[in-house]
Parts: sequence; structure tokens; C-alpha cells
Amino acid sequence: MTLTRLILHNYRNIPTAEIHPEAGFNILYGDNAQGKTNTLEAIYLLGHYKSFRRGRNEELIGPADRHCRVAGEFYNEKLTENVCLTISSDQKNLQINGKRPQHSNEMFGRFPSVLFAPEEVSITKGSPAGRRSLIDRALCHTKPSFLDQARAYQRCLRQRNALLKEGASPVLLFPWTEELIRAGALVRLARRQYLERMLPLLREAYGEICAGREIANLVYPTSYDTFTDLAEELRRNLEKENAREKKYGMTMAGPHRDDPVFMVNNRVLGLYGSQGQQRSFILAFKTAQIRDLEQETGSVPLLLLDDMTSELDRKRLDFFFRFLLERRGQVFITCTELSPLQNAGFNNMRAFRVQEGILCDY
Repeated sequence: MTLTRLILHNYRNIPTAEIHPEAGFNILYGDNAQGKTNTLEAIYLLGHYKSFRRGRNEELIGPADRHCRVAGEFYNEKLTENVCLTISSDQKNLQINGKRPQHSNEMFGRFPSVLFAPEEVSITKGSPAGRRSLIDRALCHTKPSFLDQARAYQRCLRQRNALLKEGASPVLLFPWTEELIRAGALVRLARRQYLERMLPLLREAYGEICAGREIANLVYPTSYDTFTDLAEELRRNLEKENAREKKYGMTMAGPHRDDPVFMVNNRVLGLYGSQGQQRSFILAFKTAQIRDLEQETGSVPLLLLDDMTSELDRKRLDFFFRFLLERRGQVFITCTELSPLQNAGFNNMRAFRVQEGILCDY
């Protein structure tokens, strides 16, 4: 899959832009705060329909209008598809080939992209929510139906929490508890199945980065791998937390509280890992995600690299540059200078200079 055209209107600091990327390497370069990451974010939006940054819709909209627009043209196996996302302060309107999708399965996995951004390194030491999100975003591209499962669980969780806050009777709470168990077991099962498939690829990639001197691992906080066992486990956990749920008025067990443990050499990365090990782990995770996505779907995702050359040291850059040069997919890289990429052998690339929100060919 290749992004052949990108059109932006009133997107953050970019008043208007239209570029025609190459099928291989595309470099967005220029000084900081000029719009490079904004452009990368816009490409990410076309496949994920939400930003990788925190914030409200209003923050995506520039000063020239009350809405912004991101549009892309994708080419995949002799088929050209168009996607357009119009964003206002209170809603996003998505159209694919001129029609509004009716189901999430029509959206997710259709224009896959994998992002590596500097802020993701902090996920290893941050809150469990960041680690869950990292796994869930990757999972959605190989299993789009997971989004519906996760949403169903969240809807049930909100309703159950509302009843707990009201001090509802066990009779009123019972059907929502049963639905939470069913939906929660499905979410945990999908995560377990994805990680079981992806873990060997993660270990392999990490071993390549560190020349086999260290072993990476990712432990999900349940050992069960069937729906029935996972449902029974969640039921037991909820019964154990019954008193605390009444006290605090919220659901105290379930996939919304799971903490996936990132490890290197059997030590918890968030507690004992060096900055280099944390960067290596995230780099290996993304590499494994790409390889898994290609194996499972046959689709080659876009790779979006935000300020990579400043975030990784020489050893990790060398590994990732080799990985990129071996790939057959489309890559977008932001950087302040072209020379590190040119020196690494990225000769067949298209460069776009970004200055004060204006994109132009190098």
C-alpha cells in the first residue's frame, strides 16, 4: 500500500498543502516547530482516525476556518482508494471513496501505518494505560473487530460504575456484571492471542538490536488462554473486590486495569531498565508489529518515524536503518538535517522541506 497524494487544509499550522510522496522513502525536514510532525500526524489520522497526540479536536484546526480537512489517495494492488477526514470542534466526518463507513471493520486495517515517536519511549516507565494502548493499537490493525469488543467493554464498564456509585442493589448490578465478564474475557483473549503470536518476533528484533546479549519479554497479567477460563478468572476477581467496589464506587478488576509487564533479562524494564534498554524495547516492539502485520494481512504498512535520528544512538540507528533499507514499504521520516540519512545510504528518497507550515519539494 502506498500513499500517492496527501492534501491538507487548515490543519494546525499548515494553511494548505498538497504533496505526492514516493513509493519508498519520503523525508520531511526543516527546523523544529515548522510543521513536520503535524504532517506526519495527518498521515497517521488517515489510518487511525485519531491523533497519536493527546488533545481535543479544536487543537487540530488552524486559524483560517472552523474546520480542517485531511485527505489522502492510496494505491494498493491496482486499486486506488480515497479517504477524507473533515474535523470540526465537535465531530469527525470520515468518507472512504465518497461514502461514510457504517462499521469499524470498513475502517481499521484498511490504511495501516505504524508510528515511532520519541514520546513513546516513556511508555515503558509510564502508567499501565500507555502499555495497554500500545498493544491495543497494534492489535486493531490485524483484528479490526477488536475495536468493537473494546468499545462494548467500555460501555458496560461505564454503566456498571454508574450503578456502583449510586449504591445499586445486587439485583440491578447482576446483569451488568455478567456482561462485563463476557466482554472483558473477549478483550483479554484478543490481547493474549496477539501477544502470543507477536512475542517471538519481539524477542528476535530485540536480539538483533543488542547482538544477542539480552532477552526481551512481555508478560500479560493472566496465564489463561481460553474464553471460558478467562471469564471465570474475571468472575473470581470481581467477587474478591466486592467490598472495595462498594467502598469506592467503581469496578476494581478487569482488562481496564491490566498492567502488561515489559521485561529485559527477567527484570522489569520500568523499574530497572536503562534509557537505552527502554528505547531498544520500543524499537523492537514496533519492528515486531510491522513484521506481524505483514505476515498476518499480506499488507505492507506505512512507517512513520518522527525525529528518529535525534532519539536513537548510533548502534540502534544502524539496526533500524538496516531494517528500513531491507523493507519494500513506504516510509515517512521527519528530521532537521538530511545528511545522517544520506550517509546511511538513503539515496533514493524524496525530500520535502517544511518551513512555517509550507511544504515544498527539496
